[in-house]
Amino acid sequence: MITARRTAAIAASATLGLALLAGCSSYAGPVESSSASAEPTAGAQLLPPVIIQSDQAEAQAKVGDLLDILVSDNELGAVEVTVDDPSLIEVSQAYEEEGGAAFNPGGKVLAPGTAVLTISYGDGPTRTVTVTIAE
Repeated sequence: MITARRTAAIAASATLGLALLAGCSSYAGPVESSSASAEPTAGAQLLPPVIIQSDQAEAQAKVGDLLDILVSDNELGAVEVTVDDPSLIEVSQAYEEEGGAAFNPGGKVLAPGTAVLTISYGDGPTRTVTVTIAE
């Protein structure tokens, strides 16, 4: 009789344990929702920026691309970037945040066309980069 009670207690414990585990598990079946699809859209993908090297005179970009204009750390505070057509590229200047994080100048490509970036280094040299922008 003790063996039958022990077997019944073990079976009851196992059943209770499985029921608790089932309550904590996640359901992998379909979930209906009234909201929009959670799939990412083509515009939601984050692409790497178009890198413009210090010796580069031309660059290719697409609408929506970000530009990263590489400058050395000692030029960071003195560099200024302008664009001949602000409707094509929104320029951002170099800056340094508290804590020492430094960010190169760059921009966001807004529309197709051809834009000329002028990169000035304080009292030093000035260079231009022609950016051809596709849709």
